[in-house]
Amino acid sequence: MESLEQVRELFENSAFNKHLNIRTEIFDEGNVRCTMDVQEHHLNVNQAVHGGVLFSLLDSVMGATIRSVTGIPLVTVNMSIHYLAAVVAGEKLTARAEIAHLGRSLVTAEGFLEGEDGLIRAKTIGTFKLLRKG
Repeated sequence: MESLEQVRELFENSAFNKHLNIRTEIFDEGNVRCTMDVQEHHLNVNQAVHGGVLFSLLDSVMGATIRSVTGIPLVTVNMSIHYLAAVVAGEKLTARAEIAHLGRSLVTAEGFLEGEDGLIRAKTIGTFKLLRKG
């Protein structure tokens, strides 16, 4: 099992998270909050944040939240998202997650993405498989 500090370092040093400009605000056991300042390269042809960017941010925070509790690597098995409002360049987003069910090999979590106004812009539910050795 990995320590909380090891998990935090893995998450903060992820090249993918750096590419998206995901930053950690809180990284405690079971309580991870991340932010992302929306930039031009996050936008789609409609000048709103591409849904894949929001999906990736939520997938990352959900995985980090689970791993902060279990200390075990994991992969996403299934995830669905509800886009509730458009996000545009210049906005700051905050993502957080909650574990809904923690089993021996499968974990279900919910993710929430808020704008600076506190309104939920997207929410997810996902199932993750813990990659236990042996």
